Amino acid sequence: MALLTGPDVIVVGAGFAGLSAAVRLTNGGLRVLVLEARSRLGGRATAFPDAATGELVDNGQHVLLGCYLETFAFLRDAGAIDNLRLDPQLSLTMIDREGRRSRLVCPSLPSPMHLVAGVMEWEALGWADRLSVLRMATPLKLARDPRRAAASPGETVEAWLVRHGQTERIREMLWRPLSLAALNQPADQAGALVFSRVLALMFGGDPRAASIALPTRPLHLMYAEPARAFIEAHGGEVRTGATARIRVSHDRIDGVDVGSESWRPQAVISAVPWFSFPELFEARPAALEVVVAQAERMSSSPIATVNLWCDRPVLDEPFIGLPGRAMQWVFDKRAVFGGGASHLSLVSSGAGALVDLSNEELVALAHDELLDALPAMRAARITRSTVVRERRATFSLAPGQPPRPATETAVRGLYLAGDWIATGLPATIESAVVSGHRAADLVSGNRVIG
Repeated sequence: MALLTGPDVIVVGAGFAGLSAAVRLTNGGLRVLVLEARSRLGGRATAFPDAATGELVDNGQHVLLGCYLETFAFLRDAGAIDNLRLDPQLSLTMIDREGRRSRLVCPSLPSPMHLVAGVMEWEALGWADRLSVLRMATPLKLARDPRRAAASPGETVEAWLVRHGQTERIREMLWRPLSLAALNQPADQAGALVFSRVLALMFGGDPRAASIALPTRPLHLMYAEPARAFIEAHGGEVRTGATARIRVSHDRIDGVDVGSESWRPQAVISAVPWFSFPELFEARPAALEVVVAQAERMSSSPIATVNLWCDRPVLDEPFIGLPGRAMQWVFDKRAVFGGGASHLSLVSSGAGALVDLSNEELVALAHDELLDALPAMRAARITRSTVVRERRATFSLAPGQPPRPATETAVRGLYLAGDWIATGLPATIESAVVSGHRAADLVSGNRVIG
């Protein structure tokens, strides 16, 4: 096998983690080769053409928050920041299980007073529910202090909220939806410590940090293709359909192979998910035995998305929350994308109880929940439906899971990126980008590999 001259750094994996690392390295003047095994970019945040309509359909709705500062920096660097629409403040329309519609609007006040003010005006809650939010002041203050733990070891989100006096109603209408969206696990399963970190970022200082941003283009066009264009315009290369294998000799990289091609770069960044990491090596390196074992022990949590094409509009805003239901959010792609987008996407996070249902059962469930929540749906006719299952959408945050690995490894020149790396954040886009930037910065600080 011929050893090729070429890139300074090879990045394996072209999702948010890999592409953010590659863009940052490119900005630093390094020549980068990105290798993606799939035929399209984006990893677990991508889009594909619907077979019947030709419309580009995301493999699941992805939402960003105003506190995703590293993600916004990546999108600016890649020339893709205009592909997002960021709301000026946190505002959520929710339809409860009785069909009552209400809206939480957090005014332009210093954080977290904007949350308190919004909850106090929220007609979905009784006064006892509204006042209970005041009891979150102390845990939120603790969560903002990196030297202190805001939750007990092994404590679930649900137990943590109960311990801090949150009523059943406010848990159902506010905290559980936020927890499910951020952690992709039910509140009685997910660990509270990571959720407290999310709340600290959302409600820690800037009131815009809790604002919601939605992609205005299908995911691979929103960030992945602009990142490819940036990398290639600066002398790098991005390949799809390229299954990489890393060879390790003792404690250093011996080469990266794709078919009959081989390179020996200064550094390699693995930006593949936990479930793909053990397969990345030609032979399992002894120096990575602990990391590989941790990856193999990590459990997964699924997301199910039901796409419904209707013969008429049924939503009057881009998305609505459906608390207490199997499908927690419904998004109107026409309102988000404009143009010819014509369908609804209903998302079930932490969908372990649903993911094995048939497509027909999932579509019927989504339709029934829409009929209960949206009167306009009763006059609409469904013209097409599809189901997308991401069985390994995120890693589990349940207590007892193995520790997440660090960016640096025991193999010289090998760095790890991905939402599963130890960033202190759940499996979010921001965690992936933080890890990518961290890996790129470490590579740049160790450019000369002896």
